[in-house]
Amino acid sequence: NESVISDSLFVERYDTLYDYQPVAPLVKEKIFKESLLKLSENDSIQLVVNLPDSAVSLYIKGVKIHQSKISFYQKDRLFGKLSVMEQVYMFSHPIQVVSQYSTIIKEPVFMREAPKDTIEAALNAWLPDTVIQDPAFLIMSAENKIDLIFEQENNLTRMEKTAGTRFNNRIKFRSFAHYLKTFITLKKADYRPRIYIKIPAEELRSIYRALPVNTYFVIKIG
Repeated sequence: NESVISDSLFVERYDTLYDYQPVAPLVKEKIFKESLLKLSENDSIQLVVNLPDSAVSLYIKGVKIHQSKISFYQKDRLFGKLSVMEQVYMFSHPIQVVSQYSTIIKEPVFMREAPKDTIEAALNAWLPDTVIQDPAFLIMSAENKIDLIFEQENNLTRMEKTAGTRFNNRIKFRSFAHYLKTFITLKKADYRPRIYIKIPAEELRSIYRALPVNTYFVIKIG
């Protein structure tokens, strides 16, 4: 709310008709479409999160090239209390990711020994091309202080459970370190609302590896 009020130009241009309750759903759809339109100006693959439709998608130049089904999501209660004006301010444009951490290797490299002769080459041709499947956990911290946390649907193996525990501990430690620092320096702590999303592990790996380093995302909250 402080961010909105401090932007006098936005407040001046804001149409108060948007606050009329029957119009609110249309306004939310409008800002989502506006964000997609602005996202299409970027040449890179970018991320679109649509919580009402339970979908996470990849877009490039306004064209959807991949979509994954969200099996579960949980959002901070703050998002349910945002006014229409605040939602227009926060979500009517693509949001930049300023930092990210994942248990997934971004660009996996595999070393293979060349066959000694044609017989060995023929035998290797029939072997399956196995790829190391890392546990899939990802956190993206956005410029507007929103954290998107992606997790694989199920932790089946011991390695996946261990990776999930370490991932969550890292998030908790980062929060603890931030609050400790602000306490020592007598500064106001940042509040970072979070959205937890679960999708299949293989989908999360594909999405993460497809996204560029300078990632932007569009999100529809509700």
